[in-house]
Parts: sequence; C-alpha cells; structure tokens
Amino acid sequence: MKPQTIHKATKGDKTRQRILETASALMAEKGPDGVSMREISAKLKITKPVLYYYFKNKDELIKAAFVEGTKHFQELNSAISDPGLTLEQKLEKIFSNHLDFIKRYPDMPKCALKIMASPSTSVLSAMAADLKERNRKSFLAMMVAGKEPLSKTAMDSILHMISAVIVYFMVEARVHGVNSLPKNLPARMAKIIASGARHLKTALLILLLSPLLAGAQAVDLSVDGAVKLAMKSNTTVANAERSRLIYKEKIREYWGGVYPQLSASAQYTRNIEKSSIFFGGKKIEMGSDNAYAASLDLNQVLWAGGKVYTGIKMAGIYSDTSATQLRAAQNSVKKAVTQFYYSVLLSKAMADIQKETLELSKQHLATIEAQYKQGLASDLAVLRQQVEVSNNEPSVMQNLNYYEVGLLALKNLLGLDPDTELTLSDSMGCAAGEAPALETLYKRAMAARPEYRLADLQRKLAVENIVLERAGHYPYLGAFATRQFQGQTNGSFPGSDERTWSLAAGLRLSLPLFAGGSVDSKVKQAELELDIAGENLKNTGRELKIAVKTAWLDQNEASQRLASQETAVETAKKALAATELRFKNGLAGQLDLNDATLALNRAETLYTQAQHDVCSASAQLKWSIGE
Repeated sequence: MKPQTIHKATKGDKTRQRILETASALMAEKGPDGVSMREISAKLKITKPVLYYYFKNKDELIKAAFVEGTKHFQELNSAISDPGLTLEQKLEKIFSNHLDFIKRYPDMPKCALKIMASPSTSVLSAMAADLKERNRKSFLAMMVAGKEPLSKTAMDSILHMISAVIVYFMVEARVHGVNSLPKNLPARMAKIIASGARHLKTALLILLLSPLLAGAQAVDLSVDGAVKLAMKSNTTVANAERSRLIYKEKIREYWGGVYPQLSASAQYTRNIEKSSIFFGGKKIEMGSDNAYAASLDLNQVLWAGGKVYTGIKMAGIYSDTSATQLRAAQNSVKKAVTQFYYSVLLSKAMADIQKETLELSKQHLATIEAQYKQGLASDLAVLRQQVEVSNNEPSVMQNLNYYEVGLLALKNLLGLDPDTELTLSDSMGCAAGEAPALETLYKRAMAARPEYRLADLQRKLAVENIVLERAGHYPYLGAFATRQFQGQTNGSFPGSDERTWSLAAGLRLSLPLFAGGSVDSKVKQAELELDIAGENLKNTGRELKIAVKTAWLDQNEASQRLASQETAVETAKKALAATELRFKNGLAGQLDLNDATLALNRAETLYTQAQHDVCSASAQLKWSIGE
C-alpha cells in the first residue's frame, strides 16, 4: 500500500490564500459591491497584474472567497448524515458547526449580513441563495432519514427555527461580540427545538423561542419609525423633556412662599471660663457651667407687594415655555431625521445609478471586444472603453461610502449604536403636488409654530417682571410666632427652677424708604426688556412667514422639476436603446454610445435628486408650519 501523499503548500498557494482572506475581510467591512480589485491589491501591497494572475476578474475572486468560506458546510453535511444520531444530536452538530465557524472567522457575520442586504441580482447573492437551498435539502434529508417520525409541518417549522438560530448567532456576534454566545448554547437550542418537535405545537414552539431570538432581527426603519425612535432616544429631545420637568418643580418651589415657614433650632454652650462683672468693687461671675437654648419659629407672609403671586405666575409661564421648547425640539428633530433619512436614501439611489452606468459600460466593453475579435473594432476602441469602465468605478465606491457615512450620522441622530445593522424600508416616493395657499399656511404657522409661541411667552414674562420689580416700592407685612426654651445649670441638665419657657407672636412690617434709586433702575430695565421682547415677537412672526414661503416655493419647484425629469429619463432610456442597436449594426460610433449612456446617467441623477428634493422640501414645509 502506497503511503498517502501530503500536499505541501507552495508559495503560490499561500499568496492565493492571503488574497482570499484579505478580500473576505474587506467585503465584510464594506460589502461585496463596495470593494474593488485596486483596493485589494493596495491592501496586499501587490500589483494588479499579480492579482489578476490568480483571479481573472472580481466575480471570480468573490466566488472563490465564498467557496472558501463555506467549506465547513461540506463537513457538516457529512456529519449529520449519520443515521445513528438523534434529531437533538444532529441539531446540536448544526449549531455547533456554525458557532465554531463564527468564532474562527469573526468577520464572517458582518460579511454574511452584507450579503443578505446586497441586490438579488448580484453574483454573491445568487450563490448564497443556491447554498441556502442545498443546505435546506440536506437538513430536510437529515430529518426524513432520522429515527423520530416527523410531519411535514414539523419539518418545515424546524427548518425555519434552524435559520432563525443561525441568524441570531450572526447578529449577536456582530453586535455584542463572539464571546456573548455561550458554549452550551447549541446544545440548549437543539434540546428546545427537538423537544418542541416531539411534544409541542408549532405555535407554542415559536413562542418558546421568540424571547431568545428577539435580538436576531436588524433594525428595519420607515421614516415614521425613525422619527418615533428619535423621540425616545435623541439627546436634544431627552434634555428638553428634563427641562420641562425642572420648571414643573419650579412652580412647586414658588408656591412654597405662600405657605407658613416653620423652623426649629437648638443650642448648647459649655462655659469653660465664665464671664464676670464688677459690682461695688467685687468680682461677680455670670452664668453657669452649662447653658441650653431652643426655639420653634413660625413665619407667614401676609403681603409683599405682589411678589409671591407674581413669582407663581412667572413659574407657570416658565413651565409653559419649557413645554413649548420641548415641542420645538421635537419638531426640529423630526425635520432633521426625515431629511437625513431621505439624504441617506439619495446616496443609496445615486450608488445604484452609478452601478447601472458601470454595468452598461461593461456590457458595451463586451460588445466592443466581440467586435474586435471579428475585426470590426480597433484595439484603441477596446482601450477607450476599458478606460470608461475604470472611470465609472470610483463613482460607485464614492456613493456607497456616502451611504455608509450617512447611515452612521443617522444612527447617531437616532441614539443607536454605530454598529447596529440598520435598513431603511421607505423609498423617496413622496407625493409631488402644489402646496396649499400661502395665507392658509401663514395662519397655521402662527397658531402651531412653537418658536412663535416661545417669543410670545418671553413677552409675557417681561410684563410680569415689571410687576415683580415694582413690588420693591411696597411694604412687606408678615406674621410670626416663636416658642423658646432657656436653661442654665452647673449639673448635667437644668432642673425645674433652672429653666424657663416663653411664647411670643406678632406682626412684622418693613417699609422701604430709600434704596439709592436701585428699584427705579430695575423697573426701567424690565420695561426695556419688554420692548425687546415685543420686537423679538414681531421679528419671529416675520421670519416665520419667510420660512413658510421659502419652503412653499422649494416644494413647488421640486415638484415641477420631478415631473419634467420623469419624462427625461424615459426619453434617455429610449435614446440609449436605439443607440446601442445602431452601434451593433455599425451605424453609430463609440462616442455616440458613451454620450447616450452619460445622458441616461444624468437624467436618472437629476430625477433622483428631484425625488429627494420633493421629500426634503415637504419635511421643511411641515416644520415651518409647526407640524
């Protein structure tokens, strides 16, 4: 028997493995579509020709990286085909296999989640779908060949649970790290599912697993969902809510001045050296070794020139101000989140347009290369089109980067962790149309806009502040009562003949006579502040109307632009199709083909920008009228 030959890795094998590992890491970070061959070669510090020596194009590299990353499935399928294993043992092997793979390759979860989010037409997405179907068939065959008989419904439910658990592993590893998944988790999950398949109904099984898998879903947000999340998590809104609560407490604080003020005090004095007086030439000591004193005092304001009532009234205005500031913060955050949401969608749409342009340039390159082989095109034409393809690649990467950066900023606005997987479910399909009449919008803004309400509240505060300062001219009248205890002794505590009690009550009147003109000065300052508040209110009304009209004009302009660009896109598509046909028949040149492609790219770009502008202007208009 010949000894088995052990394959020794060559230098080329090691280089190929390095390329696959680097490509996988970059795809995990940016997604398969966001990585170029140039970026991979730069990361490895090798030239592009060396990279192309091992992989003739990017698609081949992606396929090879995918195959390399899914080798463990072959081992798994072999392991679970053993007929001697129970369902629980097979499920444990499935979950353990996936968990071990995630721990060996920490970047895999992020890459897998990127694949799930990639377009269904991509090479990698198609391969992933094929692998999923093969694994499904393998898992199904495993259950059919098992010892325990299972109904079709039970087997379908188990397949769904397997997928849910695997996705849960990936999301938990991505968000909280691989170490957050305990080693005994595969065995626990296998036991739950196997037990459910034998004894529980499908609905109960799902209920049993749902708390564990609650975190398996990425955050999927609509515009309204994003706004609701921001209202709960945004720092500005949270602080405005706290300020509102502070001023609610201020009202209670000012009301405290209306009620009687009760205080108690006590004092003990040890006379280490007693004081003395001289009487008739003799020295007489005063006091005892120990002195005790205590009092209970009651004070009640009867009249203070309106200060107390005015203070309570001002506290109420401050409370209304803080509530209005909260609404202003909520409206501003709502506008910011909505506009940012559509900006991120715009970046994604622009990336899709550039991808389409890149694919068109590649298709045209394939056509020219075919013509070149037939002798119908020159090598110069091929080179020109290759340059065209290369020139289109950076735009795709740039817009994808804008999309990722925009997502990070949106997550920050929503109070989410930067590593949270976020999917935007809405589209830029805002209804385009003419806004209501300006006069109607002005009235709605005056009634609902919190900024105008805030300016009016500031004016009311200035009015009350004048009343408060004028109270400095008026007398203060208060009532008081006091109960006092005094005692002195050379012993430990005064006896009955060494202590005394007293009780007193009365009225206290304080009349300001002269304060150097400070009260008059404060009143004049308060009156000037009222004038300023009045001017600010007028200016706020003016700025409000400007904001409403600007947003109204922007929305109408964007709506008209959207309608015109929709026709332009259809025309550009027809022109490109006609030019491609003429080019294939030799009736149009390469310049005509690229011009038609560029015209479609520009039309789609302008149309997408108009879609975004309609949505953004709509959010701006709603904010300007206080909605």
